[in-house]
Amino acid sequence: MPGPWKYAFVVALGVLFCNCIKAQETKEEVFEDDKILKKSYLTIREIFIKGNKKTKSYIVEREVKLVRGQAYAISDILANIRTSRQNLMNTSLFVDATVDFTNWVNDSLDIVVDVKERWYFFPVPYFRPVDRNWNVWINQYKVSFDRVNYGIKFNWNNVTGRNDKINIFLINGYTRQIAANYYNPYIDKKLVHGLGAEISYGQTREINYTTRANQQEFFKDENKFIREQMYFGLSYSYRKGSIARHYVKIGVAMDRVADTVVKLNPKYFEYQRSSMIFPEIRYRYQYLNVDYIPYPSKGYTFEFDFLKRGFGKDNMDLWQFRVRGSKYFPLPWKLNYGIMAEANLKLPFDQPFYNQPLLGYSDSYLRGLEYYVVDGVAGGFIRNTLRKELASFKWKTGLKSRTYGSIPFKIYAKFYGDAGYVYNKNNVTGNMLTNKFMYTGGFGIDILTIYDVVLRLEYSFNQLNERAFFFHKNDF
Repeated sequence: MPGPWKYAFVVALGVLFCNCIKAQETKEEVFEDDKILKKSYLTIREIFIKGNKKTKSYIVEREVKLVRGQAYAISDILANIRTSRQNLMNTSLFVDATVDFTNWVNDSLDIVVDVKERWYFFPVPYFRPVDRNWNVWINQYKVSFDRVNYGIKFNWNNVTGRNDKINIFLINGYTRQIAANYYNPYIDKKLVHGLGAEISYGQTREINYTTRANQQEFFKDENKFIREQMYFGLSYSYRKGSIARHYVKIGVAMDRVADTVVKLNPKYFEYQRSSMIFPEIRYRYQYLNVDYIPYPSKGYTFEFDFLKRGFGKDNMDLWQFRVRGSKYFPLPWKLNYGIMAEANLKLPFDQPFYNQPLLGYSDSYLRGLEYYVVDGVAGGFIRNTLRKELASFKWKTGLKSRTYGSIPFKIYAKFYGDAGYVYNKNNVTGNMLTNKFMYTGGFGIDILTIYDVVLRLEYSFNQLNERAFFFHKNDF
């Protein structure tokens, strides 16, 4: 990147940091300073639930931060009303939810919760490129339909009204895959413990066997499948409140590749093997204290992820640790600032290629380096984003539906800067981003709409003096 761009990037990060400090100094506390509201107490007589045709009332009430028969300061009631709506929207069960008080008589009142349920069953046609993201498929493979998977997936949410889920995937095309999973977050009367199970089987004709120049190198056989994968796993969850969540997952994986893959990269697996069967155990802790999980503008999150893959040096031996945290600050003039950081560590440092993917996969990437991958055993990144809400409106559909009579939209403009670093002890010659400081920046538009859909349109630059337009979309 030329000198001026580098200086502009540093200045940009400085501006974002200053906004962060300003956000802390101008933090709003609407009710906490009102002495009268803090000293005046009211008792909650009843909690009324409306609009839940499928969802059990006790599942809705679980997210309400107020309890029947208990007295609260008025300031706490108002604050808990806001938090309760936030909790309900973060369940992904409802298109909209309102929480309010009613029937205020003397020293007591009622709480009324009104929810608009989503459509829970989706037999959705499946069409997706096999590449890491849409940008790679469009720009590097020129929208090649030879590199897509197609089929159907059945998403059945809230099956029994307890926010449980069944997903079935029947996929063909570039790969073949059959997968099914079920998860019930509340199997006990206290609505704290959950259980799940999943099974999958897949075949593919092409495999990423190494990385050169921070690009995935592929081997393909048109006449046969060269990779076969199977997985079976059981999961347990613990969620006592609405913010902290614990997950434990135990599974067994089988992965087999053609002998040609091992010849091309003897370190694809350990000991030049062409197949591996290994157990996995994973623990994940999430603390999600934000106003809206798919697109936060206030609050903070923390996530710790531990993965042990294989047992013993004669098989697979990976100890993986990942930590991710974020903080979001509301600012004046419909601005908000967000900072997110992630750190990864894989032990021991001598890992086969199979265990090395780190940056550029899934949602771990720098904006502006979407065309690259950076493999390694340690590293991380940081993202800074300054956003401004440009518009918020509802489009009337003309449907005579309480839930779908209108569809909400929010549009944000943003300015961002990212930085990252990845260490690889066994770096392949020509991977110019490995073991080096990386930085990117850019600006864009975010569009939020129904069912937690977020579209991101971004124009980014990076330290390689490259500039490009990128598109991202989350899945509901």
